[in-house]
Amino acid sequence: MKKSIRRFVFETNSSSTHSMCVTKNNVLDQKLEYIKFSLGEFGWDYDNLRSVGEKASYLYTGILANNRDELIDNIKEILQKNDVQYDFEEPEFDTYSDGSRYLNNGGIDHSDELYDFLDICKDEDEFMRYLFSSESFVRTGNDNSGSDVDINVSYDHDEYYKGN
Repeated sequence: MKKSIRRFVFETNSSSTHSMCVTKNNVLDQKLEYIKFSLGEFGWDYDNLRSVGEKASYLYTGILANNRDELIDNIKEILQKNDVQYDFEEPEFDTYSDGSRYLNNGGIDHSDELYDFLDICKDEDEFMRYLFSSESFVRTGNDNSGSDVDINVSYDHDEYYKGN
């Protein structure tokens, strides 16, 4: 845990950090005929999300946590075009006092930092490489230890980072 003192006030600054690696190689070696998009909780735990189901869950949870439901239509269109059947877990929402909604049955810590990453749903090629390639993955963790979530691969890839 990082500790600092600012203006004579003790603070701690510990955050979840996630990195997303999307290969640029057209290796679709995990293609499935059916995908269930489930909701999950993604926070400080160290994990490598590599299966289609894990990556789909991370993406779907991020979309709903950011209120970007329109991207689900993009996903459906891409999957239909590629003969992949799908199902989406029903989200549950609650509302804040200001009337805005939040996802109640899943979440990603500081999900607002995923905004740019979520745009992969607008690009069929990038979406397919993210979801169906074993070279693409999500690495979750935090800044509490010497471990990191750096992407250390030797192949061409796009990298996205969610800090905080």
